[in-house]
Amino acid sequence: MRGVLLGILALALGAGIVLPMGFLGIASLRGPGGTFSFLNYADVLASPYFTGSLVATILFCAATAGLGTLIAVPTAWWIARRRRAARILRALCQVSFAFSGVVYGMLVLTLLGNSGVVSLLESFLFGTEFSRGAVYTTAALALGYLGFQAPRAAILLAQAMERLDPAMLAAARVLGASPRQLALLVVLPQLRLPMATTFLAITLMSMASFGTALLIARTIEIFPVLIYREFVGFGEINRAAAMGVLLATCCLVLEAVARFVAARGRRYAA
Repeated sequence: MRGVLLGILALALGAGIVLPMGFLGIASLRGPGGTFSFLNYADVLASPYFTGSLVATILFCAATAGLGTLIAVPTAWWIARRRRAARILRALCQVSFAFSGVVYGMLVLTLLGNSGVVSLLESFLFGTEFSRGAVYTTAALALGYLGFQAPRAAILLAQAMERLDPAMLAAARVLGASPRQLALLVVLPQLRLPMATTFLAITLMSMASFGTALLIARTIEIFPVLIYREFVGFGEINRAAAMGVLLATCCLVLEAVARFVAARGRRYAA
């Protein structure tokens, strides 16, 4: 029975990961006339437009992931300490894993779009249109990313907070630690590693997402959106494949950093 299950798992991994990645790698190396070369990679890396987009995407995702991780700390603490309605809050945060980036893009459009809630209220109350076009700003794009980053970060941090030693927290209270001292001197030092790994995990998730940016990004060229345009809009399949490999390589490097940080943190704790 175990052999059958392992065979099914291997078949699923092969069909879902190995074959697509193999096709992606071969397509990225296919040059003019069907020859194999690194011309596609050279074109992408030599283009300030593509490299600038890749760097901007990494920086934008890292910045929003860092902010999302910080925002998620109070929510994660509420969930971990099983406060009132903690189960409902956890369920709401878990739902974010089921939604695609397009959903969050639509939510931002509904809120800040030219016919969104904010614009309609402004027009009704003040007769002005200052908020028109706000949905296409960097701040609105960041809001769309934070919409799925913060709930996911809260779930990851809550799992780490649930493993905190309650005896240590109780001892700090007995010694007279205020809530602020408890948070700054006891809780946060123990959450340095979980917060770092959560930040890197959320950054990776963000770099793979392009639905939100596809709908509202105007000020920043998000790299996955460029891949989508090259593949669908311009039919440059080989170049899009090379761009996908480069993006995957960046994600793998970040994952390696996350593993290194986690391993170092475990050795330090031991």
